[in-house]
Amino acid sequence: MAVSMTPQMQAEIRILPGNDTCVDCPTKNPQWASVTYGSLMCLECSGAHRSLGVHISFVRSVTMDSWNHKQLAMMTNGGNADLQAFWKKHGVDPKMLHNAKYHE
Repeated sequence: MAVSMTPQMQAEIRILPGNDTCVDCPTKNPQWASVTYGSLMCLECSGAHRSLGVHISFVRSVTMDSWNHKQLAMMTNGGNADLQAFWKKHGVDPKMLHNAKYHE
């Protein structure tokens, strides 16, 4: 069953390391999420993620969309810092363009 993210759920996700800033740019207080990567992003970067297709990055609004249990679990077990550490480990430059970063 899908539910709106409660303020408590939002707080649990926002407190994860790195989640105070967009995963792809320096914008503070991101309001959008890639469920696929368990990361938070700004409105502009969410548009870039949407253009990649849902098979690459499934994007949801933290405040406006409904979430199922699996999607919420992806977000609470992820975080921007974890994704950025993964990129670093695999030699991915976090400043790459979205298309290159998420397709390679």
